[in-house]
Amino acid sequence: MTGTLLAMPVLRAVDATGAPIAGALLQFYVTGTTTPTPAYTTSALGTPLSNPVVADAGGLFAPIYLDPAVVYRVQLQTAGGSVIRDIDPVNAIFTPGANTITNAMLQAGVAVANLGYTPANKAGDTLTNSLLAFSSLAANSSGYLGLPVNEQDASYTTVLLDAGKMVRATSGSGIAYTIPPVAAVAWPVGTAIGFRNAGAGVVTMTPGAGVTFMKSGATATAATIALAQGAMVTAVMEATNAWVFSGSNMT
Repeated sequence: MTGTLLAMPVLRAVDATGAPIAGALLQFYVTGTTTPTPAYTTSALGTPLSNPVVADAGGLFAPIYLDPAVVYRVQLQTAGGSVIRDIDPVNAIFTPGANTITNAMLQAGVAVANLGYTPANKAGDTLTNSLLAFSSLAANSSGYLGLPVNEQDASYTTVLLDAGKMVRATSGSGIAYTIPPVAAVAWPVGTAIGFRNAGAGVVTMTPGAGVTFMKSGATATAATIALAQGAMVTAVMEATNAWVFSGSNMT
């Protein structure tokens, strides 16, 4: 345990006129009592000072270190022991309330229970509650820096984990990719999915129940969209169950 320096590195007792109080005393007690408790010569807390601590002829005290585990009562006294000032508490321990983060907590870069999650605030920290393999999607979800590929070479129904990815086909025969409605998959408005057909077979984009498709630049919806070989398109749900497709080699 490391002690904390009392107030300032230089402590000098002076009277009301600013003149030094020769031989002034600092008496240390346990808070709320007259039970003496030590202060220390260094932050290692190994060697106690005299109690009271005695100032020199110029009213100057030696450096004083306090035990951070102790709440002190401190009296400034004249050389004869008359109390000049009684301060209680000194070095009071602060207990943060719920949802309170202290500077010490942030500086330590540790997991803070009051946050409710582990922050990634320094190199080596592991971020939690912000997973790329999310089970729910929201406007502030962590995104991908690239376009991860989900290879699907047979008929396939998209899932929430496809958001922000590219669903890719290399099939030599025709297959269907279905986008289900919000009732089945909780797509938020703004969900984007890439589709790529690198195979010879046509990929038919099929809307689920209540889902409508529209081509970018068109004014009417279409029941299906077909992706020929070489097609690369992006589908964005611009309104609930309403998807807009843009890209190449689609009919």
